[in-house]
Amino acid sequence: MNARHVHERYRHVPFTRDYFSGTYGCEGLKKFDTHWWSVRMYASIADRWLRIIHGTRVLEVGCGYGFTLGRLEKKYVTFGVDISEHAIRQTARFAPRSKCFVADIEDALPSALQDCFFDMIIARYVLEHLRDPAGTVKRLAQYLRPGGLLFFSVPNTESIGARWKGNLWYARKDPTHISLLSPRSWIDAVQVSGLSVLKETSDGYWDVPYLSWLPGWLQLPLFLGPTAFACITGRDILPAGFGENIMLIAQKPAHGGSAR
Repeated sequence: MNARHVHERYRHVPFTRDYFSGTYGCEGLKKFDTHWWSVRMYASIADRWLRIIHGTRVLEVGCGYGFTLGRLEKKYVTFGVDISEHAIRQTARFAPRSKCFVADIEDALPSALQDCFFDMIIARYVLEHLRDPAGTVKRLAQYLRPGGLLFFSVPNTESIGARWKGNLWYARKDPTHISLLSPRSWIDAVQVSGLSVLKETSDGYWDVPYLSWLPGWLQLPLFLGPTAFACITGRDILPAGFGENIMLIAQKPAHGGSAR
């Protein structure tokens, strides 16, 4: 895929440096900031499940700058794809051991990966950007080895943020979020693809303030407390409905049964 193809799909808000730095303010990771804790939590959860299934090969689709891969590549054989040429260039800084490629996962994986199988495929804040996320989930399932895991996170359209903030909800403010589906729709997409949901969890409520009548600093312990605990422990411990994003871990059938 070339840059022209990328810009034709997202010519109004291309995934350039301005998108990554302006929308999410993440030109790099600063230790102990919000993005650092988020990356740490997702990498820790992925690591735990990979150890459960004795996995070694990981693919992250929509890998961005490679922050998560950078943590996982110390223990696993890691690969990444992203539609953004700018983002893939940054993976040389943040995930130097990972093999990363520019690709549109709604079309196909790059040719270098099409004959590969993975123990885990990660899609962190990706599927909501796609025209056909259910079709993409089905395609990704084909690249999992038997017993392999799909681990993805998407905006929770039934969260209190979505209900209370309306168009000011974080996920609705990003015009590239073109597939904001219900939690039930994401579960259906997983099951249609032939995978079984092993775990439904969440990343907590981090988009403070939620209540206009209560000072923001008073809302921090109320909403951020459970989120902080999940980030510090690096575990998938929060209920599926308790957060701005839902996180699903699904498994491809294996002759030996589930990972558990």
